[in-house]
Amino acid sequence: MSGFSNAKGFKNVKPNNSLKVILLMLCFGGFCWLSFKLIDKYTHIQQFKQANNLLNLKQYSLAIDAYDKLLPTMIGQKHPIWVNRGYAFMGLNQYQDMLDSCSTAILIEPKADLGWNCQGEAMYHLKQYQKALIAFDQATALNGKEATFWLNKSRVLFQLQEYEKAIGASEKAIALTKEYQSQNSTAEPNLAIAFNQKGHSLLKLNQYSPALTAFNQALENSPNYISAQQGKGISLYNLGKYNQAIEIFEQIVQLSNLAPKQKIMSWLYQGVIYCQLKQPATAKEAFATVLKFTSDPQSQKIAQAECGIR
Repeated sequence: MSGFSNAKGFKNVKPNNSLKVILLMLCFGGFCWLSFKLIDKYTHIQQFKQANNLLNLKQYSLAIDAYDKLLPTMIGQKHPIWVNRGYAFMGLNQYQDMLDSCSTAILIEPKADLGWNCQGEAMYHLKQYQKALIAFDQATALNGKEATFWLNKSRVLFQLQEYEKAIGASEKAIALTKEYQSQNSTAEPNLAIAFNQKGHSLLKLNQYSPALTAFNQALENSPNYISAQQGKGISLYNLGKYNQAIEIFEQIVQLSNLAPKQKIMSWLYQGVIYCQLKQPATAKEAFATVLKFTSDPQSQKIAQAECGIR
């Protein structure tokens, strides 16, 4: 008599057959558990993609809601959700919330380079430049091949008035972006941004010819880049090429998408350049426009002086 003969549910089953039944039951149970786990994982991936689509569509509030609903149910690494959630807050200009979200991502995964970059961008917008630099240093240390990290580092170094280091970071971003372009046919807007950033750092160091070269390179990649156009005009002015400079600023003020500060700067430089061209009446018109649209003391002081001694 088999030892299994009195066992409940297995009466009159031979030992080798009962083992097969037990193994089958175990395998079936394991398969079902694995299936449910895979279904959950697939569902979470789809939900994450949907939330990211909302972020890409600039539906920031809806994206945040989607990330918040996903977080409690997400299995495994959650730091990418916190990072993207941070960028959704960035789209709403809610930079403290962005910082909180990005910092949570780093707490979960200290080696998350995107988390450090996200934290750095939040601190940059909060004007916490020294802390932002530390975050970008962490990002580039973890992933030195990402051009965006170096570009962000260049921006914060510019704000800290460390212009030589800012130029070095811009050049690193340029080199990495060109390397990427050699392997991919897609356009890379970072290249124009990096050249523009380099140009403005060079302007601060009164290196006008190299700055002009940098702005021209930026405009080769993005012809309608207003910041680079203004930088080119400023470089030409400081190089004494007044006719070329005034032509650029006259074109800029005709643009409809100028930010208020860009308008004021362009009109101000028009006035100054017309003074150099011995056209005080035209300069006066430009300065009058500046006085009409700005209350900035420094801009007003220059405009009020017109072509007199400043």
